[in-house]
Amino acid sequence: MKHHYVPQFLLRRWCDEAGKLRSFKVLADRVLCTAQAPKHTGYENALYAVVANALGINEDHLERKFFSPLDSNAAVVLGKIERHESISPNERIAWAFFLNSLRMRQPDVLAHLRTDGMKMLRQFLAMGDDALPLGWPSTERWLEAHHPGMMEARGLIAWLTQMVLHDEMTKRFESLDWWGIEFEPGMPKLLLSDLPIHWEGGVATDKFFVQMPIAPNRVFFGTASEQTEAHLLGLPRDELVRRINRSSLASSTSRIWGADEQEGRAIIEANRDALGANVETFDLIAAKFRARRANA
Repeated sequence: MKHHYVPQFLLRRWCDEAGKLRSFKVLADRVLCTAQAPKHTGYENALYAVVANALGINEDHLERKFFSPLDSNAAVVLGKIERHESISPNERIAWAFFLNSLRMRQPDVLAHLRTDGMKMLRQFLAMGDDALPLGWPSTERWLEAHHPGMMEARGLIAWLTQMVLHDEMTKRFESLDWWGIEFEPGMPKLLLSDLPIHWEGGVATDKFFVQMPIAPNRVFFGTASEQTEAHLLGLPRDELVRRINRSSLASSTSRIWGADEQEGRAIIEANRDALGANVETFDLIAAKFRARRANA
């Protein structure tokens, strides 16, 4: 069961007439490239799988009920952004949810929720077990005996959806000015990372902006101020493309996608120092967050 952490509608924008894009991976100091259809890349098997038959939840629940509608709505909004069409308040919210989902649907987040998240849930349930009559099974044992899979299903669905729909981040994304640039023919092509979105400048500051390549020759920006927008627009186009591609390489954990094999190889080879430079696992992010809360 293929669950895509990079949306297929985004990957399709790099496809050639045969419906394939170029998938790059650096392995043993070599840049490997294969031509793949979007459905065969940017996924992990059973990434979002949860099973609780008693609740009517099967392995595809999160993919079908949450991420597929999220991506479908986002594809519509992106088309409107590109065509400079009016976007409704609900569509702005849908695009903000989508932007936030790009980090929260990554494999390291799911791994954290299945390990540390479940550990915290068990500890929470155990806190109430002292009040149970002598000889009664623990809450965890009772749930697994009578409703197998319910703990993980309920926990994973609740956590993941709350993280994607996070009020603070989605409101910040929604508040930005959204715009894009289409680069002239002949410019180097943009690459797409397995973490497609990049942001910098400090979330709460006027310098905050997000960027995401949306095609080999187009990039989406969300900016918090006219000054930041003017700065990005004032950069020479070749320099802007170079920075965007380096940001994509720096965000990549394992995969990069492009439209052209020869050009993609050349860009990756010339920017090897950037590969994975900004990667921070969700375990580390969560540990920093807990430390900040403890010291607050």
